[in-house]
Amino acid sequence: MAGGVRGKDFALSLPHLTRRELLIHRVKLKRAIGRHHNLETSTALLTRIDAELDARRNVRFENAAWDVPPLYPGVRDEDV
Repeated sequence: MAGGVRGKDFALSLPHLTRRELLIHRVKLKRAIGRHHNLETSTALLTRIDAELDARRNVRFENAAWDVPPLYPGVRDEDV
């Protein structure tokens, strides 16, 4: 996923996990926090997972923005 970013250096902190796996682990960690199991460790890992999901989401939107054509050819989008 990081290889698709154009012109930016981007390093994933949890590259070996897929998005679905990260979401599953996030649900499990929230359940553990709710039950007061390993609060410090769970909270720290939950923060890392949320940051990773946000970073992947931003990369996905940046890559998608490259392919968006202008609204009106010859006119900047800011002027519309």
